[in-house]
Amino acid sequence: MDTNPSELVDVDVVDVEMDSDTQQPTKRRKKKRSEVWNHFTTETVSSDTKKARCMHCNKSFAYMTANKCSGTSHLKRHIDFGICAKNGEINKLSQIKEETTSSPPKKSQISSPETKDVKPTSCRPKKRHIPSPDLPLDQDRCNLEMAKMIIMHDYPLHMVEHPGFVGFLQALSPQFAVASFDTIHDDCVAMFLSQKQKVLDFIGDIPGGVNLTVDLWSSKQSVGYAFVAGHFVDKDWNLIHRLLNVAVVASPDSDFALNQPVTACLSDWHLEGKISSIAVSQSLVNKTSIDNLRGFLSFRNQHVLNGQLLMGKCYARLLGSMAQDALTAEQLQEPIKKVRDSIKYVQTSEACGDRFDELKRLFPTPSPYKDLLIDNQTRWDTSYNMLLAACEHRQVFSCLETCHPEYKISISPEEWTKIESLCSCLKVLFEAGNALTGPNQLTTNDLYHEMTKLQLELSPTAMGEDPDVRNLAKSLREKFDQYWRGCFLVLAVAVVMDPRFKMHLIKFTFNKSYGADAEKWTKSVDDAVHDLYLNYSEQNLLDAYVDHGFSEIEVAQESHFHQDMAEDANTGNGQSGDETSPQVEETTESHQHERQLKAEKQNVVGLWEGVSEESQLTEEDQQHGDDSQADAMAEEDYPSFPVDVLLEEGSTLITIGESLSDFEMYMSDMKTELDQYLEENLIPRSEDFNVLSWWRVNSTNYPTLSKMAADLLSVPFSTVSPDSVFDTEVKQMDNYRTSLPGETLEALLCTKDWFKNGTL
Repeated sequence: MDTNPSELVDVDVVDVEMDSDTQQPTKRRKKKRSEVWNHFTTETVSSDTKKARCMHCNKSFAYMTANKCSGTSHLKRHIDFGICAKNGEINKLSQIKEETTSSPPKKSQISSPETKDVKPTSCRPKKRHIPSPDLPLDQDRCNLEMAKMIIMHDYPLHMVEHPGFVGFLQALSPQFAVASFDTIHDDCVAMFLSQKQKVLDFIGDIPGGVNLTVDLWSSKQSVGYAFVAGHFVDKDWNLIHRLLNVAVVASPDSDFALNQPVTACLSDWHLEGKISSIAVSQSLVNKTSIDNLRGFLSFRNQHVLNGQLLMGKCYARLLGSMAQDALTAEQLQEPIKKVRDSIKYVQTSEACGDRFDELKRLFPTPSPYKDLLIDNQTRWDTSYNMLLAACEHRQVFSCLETCHPEYKISISPEEWTKIESLCSCLKVLFEAGNALTGPNQLTTNDLYHEMTKLQLELSPTAMGEDPDVRNLAKSLREKFDQYWRGCFLVLAVAVVMDPRFKMHLIKFTFNKSYGADAEKWTKSVDDAVHDLYLNYSEQNLLDAYVDHGFSEIEVAQESHFHQDMAEDANTGNGQSGDETSPQVEETTESHQHERQLKAEKQNVVGLWEGVSEESQLTEEDQQHGDDSQADAMAEEDYPSFPVDVLLEEGSTLITIGESLSDFEMYMSDMKTELDQYLEENLIPRSEDFNVLSWWRVNSTNYPTLSKMAADLLSVPFSTVSPDSVFDTEVKQMDNYRTSLPGETLEALLCTKDWFKNGTL
């Protein structure tokens, strides 16, 4: 058993030192050693070694080794100077220090014999800090990290001039030179340019095209800000989206508001001929602006419409518009207001809130009650959650009317029924919106499943017998059907690109949704798939000529281009043809074999004219014909841009040239990639199946179809970020950002998006 040294040694210890005046040895009485051992105990480490252990923090110290004693000065410092964090006397020492610092000790206290040899508390040494290694300051790295911090967290650039921030940095490192506004601005722009080059190189390696989305923000200065984002499949077949441009739009309500931002995007990112589709948020732009953008792209970028779809509306905005229609329905305004006022009263009145909690205990439920929250009317999901929670507390609110006289809001049973009916409609929209808020963007085939599910759930028969909810569901279904007619084709073709379903799921869902008309809808999808494949095949042949030395413009303008393709095909099959171009005769054997593989396109049926007629017939049947024909004629007669075929607004937009009829004449005895793909058995369905990974593995077997799949499966249907899916108002640029030059604003916002999504 260890022995406490205080039991053995309890004498005064005298310290000998030299007097400064007489230079003679003097004695100074020190504390009794026993006081130290009130805080320490000893433990035997070995036969000749002991250690002192603090009874407060359990930390051990050197004390005795063989015949040498380490003394107790370091033990006293551990207690007296506040080094021991768990010593209860530390607070007392701190208080004494504050008292002695604020008021100096009295003379009587200083001259008192009891305090003669004791230093004032204010003079006690401060807690010692272990010095850190002397590292050199990296000024450039500090500036770089500061610029990154400003970009990632939306801090103002002028913060480097704020006195509080400058003082904080000087306290951290006095030798650090705080960057000026111009320096930090240049660092942010340089970071933007560096990251932009990485994104540019990354896009250059993708297997397919780029799909664009355009979201328009407002501002208090009545100036718009267009956010142009790119969505594509990268070389590893991952679905990627990146913000590409942020452009100032002087007149967002003009008929040509979107042309300039899209033009800047095509130029900055070298996307001429690489755009597959474009989706536009319809909140601030008008129909004419979308029509002009459609024609503008067909004129500036001939390949944007070669078998592709131009969409005009954002799916998230559609859901928000439908939810707002439900929340602002005339017959529901009074019940919604009563629910909102009731929750406000319960939340803000302490007495009513206590009484409300007491009543809740009288009505137990299998699962806990949802929290009552006042909704934020700029987000419709909060309104839905508020009404849903109120319905759960329906009995409690009814009792509150009688148990709490100051609560004078009466909600009738009929009004509660209307609120419950509204919640059943909003639930369908809420689940549809939640599908868009995940961290990963959905592929187009997944969106098809979500939209067909919403379409079926909005049917009046699925909404029960309540007349109010059936009427509400009917109006919502009509709004959704109008949107669906404009985008169903690209969704359906994307499903055909899913090897688990192909055309089988299309037939099944169309039979369930359209009944007797299902065959027409199914045929339009089948024709569209073949027509799209025809255009991709033609583009591959065009690329082969360009790779061989022709310029793309020369090949596209050559009147005999398609005749040459037919002659090349006949030659590849061992048939004699007419005289061919000298450049083609000089091709190597491997290149001729490549062109021969690309030329195996035959048995292509259903030109787009048939698809167009079927689509227009369907529109006429459901919209009584007149308005549909007028819109279609208005787009077909568009005077500024040469487009062969334009379907009505929001629907499939395809250019048909005379070249396709020539290309259709070209036949071979072998099956096309598309025929082989459609005839193969379906892939078994599994939860971990990834359609993009499947196409990555099978891209060598289906080189043309894989490009088609990359473009179609990455088509975006939402122009807003996941955190804005439930917004009811257009995003507004704040005053600070509107004060920045356009180039600086674009650099900050784009670089933030690239950091957020991972630097490429």
